[in-house]
Amino acid sequence: MEKHCAVFCGGDPVSAQTVGRLPSGCCIIAADSGYRLAQELGLVPNLVIGDFDSSSKPEHSNIKVYPVEKDDTDLMLALREGLRSGCTRFHIYGATGGRLDHTVAAIQSLAFLLDNSASGEIISDSERIELIQIGAYSAPKMPGYTLSLFAYSDTVKGLSISGAKYCCKKLDLVSSFPIGVSNEVTDECADITFDSGRLLIIRSEL
Repeated sequence: MEKHCAVFCGGDPVSAQTVGRLPSGCCIIAADSGYRLAQELGLVPNLVIGDFDSSSKPEHSNIKVYPVEKDDTDLMLALREGLRSGCTRFHIYGATGGRLDHTVAAIQSLAFLLDNSASGEIISDSERIELIQIGAYSAPKMPGYTLSLFAYSDTVKGLSISGAKYCCKKLDLVSSFPIGVSNEVTDECADITFDSGRLLIIRSEL
C-alpha cells in the first residue's frame, strides 16, 4: 500500500480547497516557512524542517534545524525525511511562485523522487506539475486548464496522446523544442503513453 507525504513550502500559499482531504495516514512535513501555510490550513505537521533563514524557528515538538550553507534546499530535506519514513507518493504545496530558481529546483526534486523509487506532484491553486517515467498515464479533464508536455530527458520516444485536441502517435519529443505546449483534454481523460525518457506534465489554469 502506497504511503503518502504532504510537504508544505514557503512559496505562494494554496487554498484549503486545493489541498482537500489528505490521504489517510499521510505524513505532513513543513519545510521552513511552509509551517505558516500548514498552520493557516489548520494542519499540524509531523515534522518541521529547514534552516529558517526566511522565517523564525517555530515552536514545535518535532523540529530539525539545518545550517543555511548546505547542499540541500529545504524542500529536498523534507523529501529525504519522507523517503526515510517509507513514503512513496508526495504531494508538494507552496513550491511555486516567488523566485524562479526555487520553482525550477522544486521541479528537479520530482526527478530526485523518481530516482528513489517514489513519485510526486507539485500542486498550486492554478497549476499541477508532475514528472513521470515510461508507461501509461491518464490525464483527467480539468475544465479551464491546459495540458502541456515537455521532455525532461534529451528525448521522450514513442509519445502517443489520445483524447485531446492535439493527438499524436509514436512522436519523439525532444527537450530543445516546446511542441507540447497548451494542449486541451477533450474526452473525460487524455491517455498518454511513451516508450522511453521522462515526461514533464504541467496542467495550467487559463
